[in-house]
Amino acid sequence: MSQRTDAAVVERASEALHRHAWQEAFDILTEADGRGELAPRGLELLAEAAWWLGGLPIAIDARERAYAAATKAGQREAAVEAAVNLARDNLFRNATAVANGWLKRAERLLEGVPESPAAGYLAVTRSFHAALTGDLDEALASATLGYEIGARFGDRDLQALALSERGAALLAQGDIEAGLAAVDEATAAAVGGELAPVTAGGVCCTTIEACTALGDLRRAADWTEAQDRWCSREGISGFPGMCRIFRSEIKLLRGAWLEAEAEARRASTELAGFIPAAVGTAMYQIGEIRLRRGDLPSAEAALIQARSYGQDPQPALALLRLAQGNVAAASAEIRQALDEPIKAPSWRAPPDSGLFRLPLLGAQVEIAIAAGDLDLARRAADELVAIAERFESLPARATAATCEGAILTAEGDFERGARRLREGVGLWIELDAPYEGARARILLAENYLASGDLDRAEPELEIARSSFERLGATPSLKVVESRLAGLRTGGRQQTLVPTGGRVVRTLMFTDIVDSTRLSELLGDDAWNDLLRWHDETLRAIVVANGGVEVKSTGDGLFAAFEAVDSAIDAAIAIQRRLAAQRKSQGFAPGVRIGLHRAEVTQSGLDFHGGGVNLAARIGAVASSDEIVVSTTTLEAAARPHPEIDRRTVALKGISKPVDVATIYWR
Repeated sequence: MSQRTDAAVVERASEALHRHAWQEAFDILTEADGRGELAPRGLELLAEAAWWLGGLPIAIDARERAYAAATKAGQREAAVEAAVNLARDNLFRNATAVANGWLKRAERLLEGVPESPAAGYLAVTRSFHAALTGDLDEALASATLGYEIGARFGDRDLQALALSERGAALLAQGDIEAGLAAVDEATAAAVGGELAPVTAGGVCCTTIEACTALGDLRRAADWTEAQDRWCSREGISGFPGMCRIFRSEIKLLRGAWLEAEAEARRASTELAGFIPAAVGTAMYQIGEIRLRRGDLPSAEAALIQARSYGQDPQPALALLRLAQGNVAAASAEIRQALDEPIKAPSWRAPPDSGLFRLPLLGAQVEIAIAAGDLDLARRAADELVAIAERFESLPARATAATCEGAILTAEGDFERGARRLREGVGLWIELDAPYEGARARILLAENYLASGDLDRAEPELEIARSSFERLGATPSLKVVESRLAGLRTGGRQQTLVPTGGRVVRTLMFTDIVDSTRLSELLGDDAWNDLLRWHDETLRAIVVANGGVEVKSTGDGLFAAFEAVDSAIDAAIAIQRRLAAQRKSQGFAPGVRIGLHRAEVTQSGLDFHGGGVNLAARIGAVASSDEIVVSTTTLEAAARPHPEIDRRTVALKGISKPVDVATIYWR
C-alpha cells in the first residue's frame, strides 16, 4: 500500500462523508480495505461510515484494526482516538468490561504527553461509563474536566459533548434546574449547526433520553422536533441505534405512528446482534403501535418477539388480552407485571421507580374497571396520584387525573369524576398527546352520558372521533362511533365530517407472482415461513430507504415514500435482494413492483384516492422481477434512473392509457 493511494481514498471518502453520502463512502472504503490499502485514518473513516449505516459491529471491527495499525505505526494520536471510540461503542452495547479495558489503554497512551483534546474526549467517555455504573460523582467530575479541556483548546464538539454529559449527571443527582439548563444549551448548539453530525446526533440523543427518563416528555418531544428539522436541513435520515428508539417513543406519543414504527423497525435492524435488549424495546414499541391500530395478531407477534429479547411486554400485552375480550387473562398479566417487574434495560427508569410503574398502574385501572373490581382500581388510582405528587411530571399528572376520573365515574361520583377527567384532557393536550387525550375524552363523554348530560357528551365524542380517524386508531374509533350511533338513535343527528389531508407521496405496490400456485406447491407451513421471510425482508428495505409500510396486501406490501428517488432505490434493492437469495439459496419468489407519484388523501395511517388505485394497477401490469414506474413519476425524480423501455398501457378501471417505463436493476 502506498501513502498516495491511501490519501486518495481518504480524500474521496471524506468528501462523501461530508455530503452525508454514507453508503458511497462505505463502498469506497470497503473496496480499498479489500485491497489492503487502508491506514489507520482510512479504517476510522470506514468505521464512521458503517456506524451511520447502522453497521455497528462492522464499525467496531474497523476501529479495532485501526488501533492495531496505529499502534504498529507508532501513531499515538490515532491509537488514542480508536481506543476512546471503541470504549464508547462497547458501552453502547453494555460490554462494560471491554469498554473499561479500552479506557485504560487510552489513559496509558496519554501518560507523560502534553494535554490535548484527546484527554477531553477520554474524560467525556469516562463520564458516560461512570453514569452507567451509577457513580454520579465521577460522572459529573469527568464531564466537568472534559468541558474545561474543550474550552482550553476551543474544541466546540468536545465542549458540547461534555456539557451534555454534565447535564445528564446533574439530572441523575436531582439537580433538575442546572441539569436541564446544561442539556438545553448543548442541544441548542447541536441543532444550530455548530457541531459535527456525529457529535450533534449524540448530544440530541442524550438530551431526549434524559428528558424521557425524567418524565419531561414535553421537553423531549420539543427537542425531537428540533432534531428532525436539523436532520432535514443536513440531509440525514436520523441518528442510528438507540437514538431511534428514543425518537420512536416520542413520535408515538405525538401521534406520528408511521414515523414511530419506521424508527423502531430501523432501530431493531441496526441493533440486532449489537444490543439485543434494545431490539426488544423496539419490538415492544411496534407492538404497542399495532395494538392501537387494531392489528391484534401483528401486535401479539411483536410483543412475543420483544419478550424473547428480554423486554417486559407489559402493559401492552395485558391491554391486548383486554382488547381480545379475555378480561381474566388481562387481569392476571397486569397483576404479575406489578408484583414481579422484569428488570428494565439500563437506559430505562429502574424497576423500583414510581415512573416505571406509571403505565402499568394506568393499565390496571382500565382492566380492573372492566373486570368490575373497583377496589383494585381505586388502589391503583391512589398510587398513581401519589406518584404524580412525588414527581410533578406532566405524564404522571395526566395519567393520575384520567385514571382517578375514571374510577370516580365508576363509583358514581360524576361531578368529581368529570372535574378530574377535564383536568386529564387538558394535561394531555398540553403534552400534545392526541391518542391519550382522545381516550380521556371518551371517558369524559361516558361520565356525561351516565349523568344524563347528553349535550356535553356529544362534542367530546366528536372531537375524539376526529382524533382517532387521523391517527388510524381503529378500535377506539369504533367505540366512539358506537356511542355516537346511540345518541343518534336517541333523536340526535350525527354531524360528522370525514377528516384527512391531501399529501403528495410516491406509492409502491409489490406482489408475489403466482402466489396461489406457490402456496399449493409448498404447503401451509412452508408457505407461511416463506411469506414471513418475504415480509420481513421487504419491510426492512422499505424502512432503510426512508419509506413507511402502509399495510400488508396478503402476498405483497403497500408502502409510501416522500421522495421518488428513495422509492426507486427501494424497489431496486428489493429485486437485487431477491436475486441474491436465489443465487445463494436456490429460490426466492418472483415479485412485481409498481410505482406512482400522486396527490392522495391521508387518513390516519392509510392513503386513499385515485392515485392509490392507479399505483396498484401499474403494479399489476408488471411481470415477475419487474419494476414498472409511471413516466410522470420518473420526471419528478431528482436524478436519472436506468430504463429498459417506455410504453403506453391500458389499465383496468382507468379510463385513459398511462405511459410507463421499466427500471433496469440487474
